[in-house]
Amino acid sequence: MSAIIRPIEQNDIDICGKIGYEAHKTISSSHGYPSEQPSEEFGIDLIRRLLGNPNSWGILAERQGKTLGSVFLHKFPPSPVAVIGPLTVHPSAEGRGVGRMLMDAVLSQARKQNNDQIRLVQSPSHIRSFVLYTKSGFTLREPLFLMQGQPLKDRINTSSDDVHMLHNDRDVSRCNDLCKLTYGFSREMELQRAKDQGVAALIEREGIITGYAAGIGILGHAVAKSNEDLKALIANASVIPGPGFFVPARNHEIINWLLENGFQIGWPANLMTIGPYQEPLIPFLPSLAY
Repeated sequence: MSAIIRPIEQNDIDICGKIGYEAHKTISSSHGYPSEQPSEEFGIDLIRRLLGNPNSWGILAERQGKTLGSVFLHKFPPSPVAVIGPLTVHPSAEGRGVGRMLMDAVLSQARKQNNDQIRLVQSPSHIRSFVLYTKSGFTLREPLFLMQGQPLKDRINTSSDDVHMLHNDRDVSRCNDLCKLTYGFSREMELQRAKDQGVAALIEREGIITGYAAGIGILGHAVAKSNEDLKALIANASVIPGPGFFVPARNHEIINWLLENGFQIGWPANLMTIGPYQEPLIPFLPSLAY
């Protein structure tokens, strides 16, 4: 009997959260990585927050009333990018086509929304998901490492005199100009949210914005015109919310600098995309979304 795909409802939150936890625990434990979802409570709270987000759309797969897995699609207006994740399937249902059904349904929804740029962050320890995403049209763009450690603020000396917190809409607009040059589109909503949360910072040299960070953490992102500016933004962060932050694996200078300052690599990941992709030509930190 084939599975049924339907929207996630309030009474599905607990089971979807538990499945997400079980799926991540199974994958991470088999490869010796810390789990991206450390507890059932974390998984349940994640589903609850995503279901309450007006810019997120979630569906699940079920067979004979039993939930098998779920997936979400996210928007970040005015960014044209649609983001998929997390896609989780109960370990007992792996290899039975459930992931493909969920992926086909969520890609169909993205196309209905006229999203020609679709992205996700994949765990390379899970080969089956890489195969699924590749067959679904995704291209590997950037190998990543999740860097974990304590904030560097007040612990090391770096050129941070020019780093300031974002205070107003003009700061957001100026940082967004650099964002559009880097990514080819605006991430204004994320910048505005980070400013409101008090975690957004910019670096300004001789009146020119040379970098910004919408928070240093797994949900934040950053761009800078040089690695020295990126180091200053990282070193200025007083908190690193969540399990850490992603750094492109090929940025040896930043990864080595973090390792020398007490950070560790938590787990690897891959940024994958469908549709147009403008590769950032300056140093950057992606978020868990893109």
